[in-house]
Amino acid sequence: MSLLRSSRTFQILLGILGVILTTLLVAPELLVEYLWLGELGYEGVFWTIRSTQVLLFLLVFVIAGLYFGGNFNVLLRRIPPLWASRWAQGGEAPDLGGEPLTRARLKRFAYVVAGVLSLLFATGFSGRWDDLLRFWYAGSYGTSDPVFGHDLAFHMLELPFIQAMQSALVGLVFLGLLALGTGYVMAGEIGVQNGQFKVKSGPLRHLGANLIVLLLGWAWGFYLDRYEMLQEGGSGAVYGAGYTDVNVMIPALWLMIVATLALVAIVAYNLYRENLRLLGIGVLGYVVLLVGGLVVAPTLVTQLTVLPNELEVERPYLEHNIELTREAFDLNKVQETSYPARPNLTTQDIENNEETIENVRLWDPRLLIDTYKQLQQIRTYYEFYDVDVDRYDINGEYRQVMLSARELTQQLPQGSNNWVNRHLQYTHGYGSVANLVARQGTEGSPEFLVKDLPPVASDSNLAVDNPAIYYGERVPTYRLVTTTAQELDYPKGDENVYTTYDGTGGVNIGSFWRQLLFSYYTGDFNILLTDYLTDDSQIQFWNSLSERVRRVAPFLQFDGDPYFVLSDKRQYWIQDAYTTSRSFPYAEPIRDQRGYEGTQYIRNSVKIVVDAYNGDVSLYVTDPDDPIIQTYQDIFPDLFQPLSAMPEDLRSHIRYPQDLFEMQIERYKRYHMTQPQIFYNNEDLWTRPNEQYAGRQRKMEPYYIMTKLPGSDRQQFMLMTPMTPENRDNMIGWIAAKSDAPNYGELVVYNLPKERLIFGPNQIESRIDQDTEISQQLSLWDQRGSNVVRGNLIVVPIEESFLYVEPIFLIAENIQIPQMQRVIVAYGDRVAMEPTLRQSLNTVMGEQVVEPRRQRALASMQRAATAAQAAAPQRIEELERAKELIQEARDALQSGDFAQFGNRFNELEEVLSNVPVADTTTAPAPATPAPTTPAPADTVAATEAGTP
Repeated sequence: MSLLRSSRTFQILLGILGVILTTLLVAPELLVEYLWLGELGYEGVFWTIRSTQVLLFLLVFVIAGLYFGGNFNVLLRRIPPLWASRWAQGGEAPDLGGEPLTRARLKRFAYVVAGVLSLLFATGFSGRWDDLLRFWYAGSYGTSDPVFGHDLAFHMLELPFIQAMQSALVGLVFLGLLALGTGYVMAGEIGVQNGQFKVKSGPLRHLGANLIVLLLGWAWGFYLDRYEMLQEGGSGAVYGAGYTDVNVMIPALWLMIVATLALVAIVAYNLYRENLRLLGIGVLGYVVLLVGGLVVAPTLVTQLTVLPNELEVERPYLEHNIELTREAFDLNKVQETSYPARPNLTTQDIENNEETIENVRLWDPRLLIDTYKQLQQIRTYYEFYDVDVDRYDINGEYRQVMLSARELTQQLPQGSNNWVNRHLQYTHGYGSVANLVARQGTEGSPEFLVKDLPPVASDSNLAVDNPAIYYGERVPTYRLVTTTAQELDYPKGDENVYTTYDGTGGVNIGSFWRQLLFSYYTGDFNILLTDYLTDDSQIQFWNSLSERVRRVAPFLQFDGDPYFVLSDKRQYWIQDAYTTSRSFPYAEPIRDQRGYEGTQYIRNSVKIVVDAYNGDVSLYVTDPDDPIIQTYQDIFPDLFQPLSAMPEDLRSHIRYPQDLFEMQIERYKRYHMTQPQIFYNNEDLWTRPNEQYAGRQRKMEPYYIMTKLPGSDRQQFMLMTPMTPENRDNMIGWIAAKSDAPNYGELVVYNLPKERLIFGPNQIESRIDQDTEISQQLSLWDQRGSNVVRGNLIVVPIEESFLYVEPIFLIAENIQIPQMQRVIVAYGDRVAMEPTLRQSLNTVMGEQVVEPRRQRALASMQRAATAAQAAAPQRIEELERAKELIQEARDALQSGDFAQFGNRFNELEEVLSNVPVADTTTAPAPATPAPTTPAPADTVAATEAGTP
């Protein structure tokens, strides 16, 4: 008796311990998440998601528990007494754990097994919370599928959860049958006796009842398979349901539903009146129908009817395939137009498109990141991770800019990697670095618009009040801020400047219970033991951009390239987010893009903005017509804001996302063919061209560019890519996605003439390789302790024609600082490689390309010198020196030595500042005509700004 009591006491203690352990495992994570979302103002997200998970878990746990518990109870009642079982020992119940295995102990064991199975089943199914919410709040798409007439929202939002329930039912009953069968076999109720298979009637009825439930779930599966056929690709010409599917497979599935229900009736009949012969006939007939209806008949129809006349019989289904794939990837909004690619580009055309030339992207982001690291990383505890392309107003001009945030490194230097430094002192990155995409500084390095520590900006639009970056792309660990420990702000000479965090980011950790909570959650009890914390201290965690947005909106999918933005004296990250579905009728899914495998529908419905200092996360809806985002707006009414609520200056920096663009290109390269016959024959397949990079061929990536589109009188920032025919290298068209308001999101496809050859990027690469002078020069550089890297080839649309531009970089073997040494320009059958883009253009065009603004800069220098001469003839020496400096500046321009030109300009200003200048309106005209050689961009910017 005492042993029995001790056993019960042990079980009670074990249960209490289990509850405590479960609480310790689950509760801290939930509490930490609640505090974190509460700090951002999104408690509603926490309660909606977690309450749905709990509700779903409890519902499934109760259903599974009743199922397993009820079945195990029946099992125990149908097996013989333990003393009479085959496990009995001398007519007594068998021992288990040194004690007799009583029926009460066996029942408790069965219920424990039932509880464990139910727990596992419910835990797995609670992850379907997103499917449940989409099912529950599903709205309408407004378009029906062409076969069943269901609204497309049914397939996108409701069907996935219905299919999950059907799979769960079949899985639950199958697992139950497996457990029951095992139990009956172990009890000797099912087995082989005297060479014959024996099953007692009680277990047979019990298993039969469960088999009926399984067959009903199976019939439900056949019913749902009808919808699944619209979303699957077979071996035929159509992705989705084709002729055989609609005319054979769907009727066959209905036949199998009826056959399954008939089999259910036969099994139910055998539960009360055993008729194994009838059951055998039913099973055999079921198998024959299954094989004949779903395998043989479709094969015969395909071979005899479809293949001999495939185009004709599949034509309406090909139309469904084309129409709905274009709808799924938003290709119906594509505007198609012709682009003549005329071969008579003139120097006047170049001069008229000066803004386009100034914004040709020469700096390759893949190489520029190394330049940033070597020249602007400054200290070992900073690091640049990515280079972003954006546009800003610089000195009143709309310019394309490359920008990178100076973030905190993942690993502090050896000797500094201690707990205080990791979590209290080295808490943030600082500032950014930026340069114009086409402007080159001295010695092949970029001319920086933002540089150094503290950051120095050359334009007020790039200036930031507080450059500290607490939230970024790769934040190494949690940080404790607003403590008594000083945080390193930035280095200054031999000393450092320190600061204390003054923002709102982070969860308060001033109280003892919160310190205990986060010590347990992080596994770092230094949080509890340190004396640096105050009542106002905060802990910042989940600080990396990707984790931060996923915690706020785990139901969205995110673009792989968030980008850094300077706006209104603050620093932000912008993250593009997508609503997606793997269930869309007739839409061919994405197969070869990492992270998007199986996607059949996508919209860039949300732009997420994260404040780099405070960590605030704001979600703005950019596609209010998307039915999925409408559903989520109903589910989370306080989470989203309209795009109009985004600050105006920040809104000017949103751009078309590259991941979406690449997926649309992937689908458009075939689905631009809208005529079924052309589509069926693949007569006009397109593909992205190849380019040469780092000595090998690779697919050309889409790139951001600024240019004037045909029919437009202003520069536009867009994402574009050339396209070539499949297995050919000539260019067949180009695709652009606009990023500027009011045309944001517009997709334009420019079709090129097919009657003549338009060089594609790979053909231009070949022409560069075949140019003997260029090849010799590149080979020579490659043998002198440095590596030559050809940057990304840019196809520049200009005046209904194309220029091809490729920068050449040299990288020393001992120090990885890519330096831009040459720029290759190709036009028509001419290729030139010169130190600057302007010089290459001059060579290719065969004459000097006048650049009006820069021409005015040189003219202003000469007018100033002439005016000084008229006003102060007594200062002969200064005036003679001014003439010499002008000539030296002109010579420097001719040789492409922009650094020398800038030095001479600065010296000229000093000379002229010593001469009293008369009214320039009365000054005589300059004796020497203004040169036609282009001046460098840095000199022009300085001249127009009134500074050197």
